[in-house]
Amino acid sequence: MEAVRTMLQDSGLQPRFWAEALHAYVHTKNRCSHKLTEGKTPMEIWSGHKPSIRHCRTFGSLAYVYVPTVNRNKLQPKAKIAILVGYTVKRRGYRVWLPKERKVVESIHVKIDETKNGVKTLFGKVKHYDYAIYQLDQNLNNDSDCRAKDEKSNSPKPPSSLDISI
Repeated sequence: MEAVRTMLQDSGLQPRFWAEALHAYVHTKNRCSHKLTEGKTPMEIWSGHKPSIRHCRTFGSLAYVYVPTVNRNKLQPKAKIAILVGYTVKRRGYRVWLPKERKVVESIHVKIDETKNGVKTLFGKVKHYDYAIYQLDQNLNNDSDCRAKDEKSNSPKPPSSLDISI
């Protein structure tokens, strides 16, 4: 679960995407060699041939999903902006989250920009876990009643920042 937690924190996606992160992790891990399998990948042992990793991309990257001509008019965009959340199971393709529609879709027609974090690019603010820490810190700083009482009693002040170690 450490890998899933790390993927979610790095991508900025909410914890409700834990299953997507887990599936993406397992998909990638099954295509990597291990000591116990004598340098072979689990997929290679199971299928008999070496799997490709050319399709593997960074979880949480900015993505663009093509919208077929039958689903749009001439003036509508040819692609929807999305966030990569994994890989399809039964066929070749990617699973992407469409924030405006609040749903995950599967498509083979996806362009992925691994240089950009999807959450940071689309929402233009700090990632959700940083935001939660920021809010907690703001609440501590704004709690003037407690500070006034602490100063009167000469007790130590609460820390101005939190030390969060993972």
